[in-house]
Amino acid sequence: MKTLSLIAQKGGTGKTTLGIHLAVQALRDGRSVLLIDTDPQGSAGAWWQRRQAEVPALVQGQGTELPGMQAEARARGFDLVIVDTAPHSSEQSRACAECSDAVLIPTRPAILDLDAIGITTALVAGLSVPAEIVLNACPPPLLGHETRIVAEAREALGAYPVSVCPVAVSQRAAFSHALIDGHAVVEFEAHGKAAAEIDALWRAVKPRLGL
Repeated sequence: MKTLSLIAQKGGTGKTTLGIHLAVQALRDGRSVLLIDTDPQGSAGAWWQRRQAEVPALVQGQGTELPGMQAEARARGFDLVIVDTAPHSSEQSRACAECSDAVLIPTRPAILDLDAIGITTALVAGLSVPAEIVLNACPPPLLGHETRIVAEAREALGAYPVSVCPVAVSQRAAFSHALIDGHAVVEFEAHGKAAAEIDALWRAVKPRLGL
C-alpha cells in the first residue's frame, strides 16, 4: 500500500481539490483508494457526502492518527491512501509526511503563495520522502505554452530544495462545476482540458509512489 500526502502550510492552495481528483483518477487507473481528510474544515468529507458513488472511500481524523488509519486501510485491502492535510499545522503536516511514500506541495503561482512555500519545503526537506511542488490554479496555457506568470513561478521555485512537477493544473470552471454535486472533472467532462491535466498529473505522480 502506498500513501500520498498533500501538504501546504498556507491555506487556499487547492490541496483538497487536487487530492479529490487524484483519488478519482487513481480509481480509474484500477487502484483501490482511501481518501483521508485530516483538515478540520472537512472539505473533502463534505464533497464525499454529496457524492452518490461509494468510491473512493473516505475517513476523517487527525494527522497524528495517520499510522493507525493506514493500518486499518491496509487491513481493508486498499492499495493507495491519499491524505488531505490541514494548513497552519506543522505538527500534523510533519506527522503525515513522515508516514508517506510521497508528498505533493500545491501552490498558486501568485507571489504571496510563492513567498509562503518556504515553510512547507523546510518542513519536508529533512525527511527521506520524495516531495514535489505542483503549480495549481494557474492561468490556462496559451497556444500550448505556459503563461509568463507560470514560467516565472517555476523559475522562482528553483530556489527551494524541492523539485517542481512538470505538470501545472489550470484554474478552470469545470473544477467548480464538478465538485458541486460530488463529482470529479473526469466524470463531469471526460474529454475536457481539466480532466486531461489531472490525468497528466496522476501519470507524473505515479513514479514518485513507485506505482
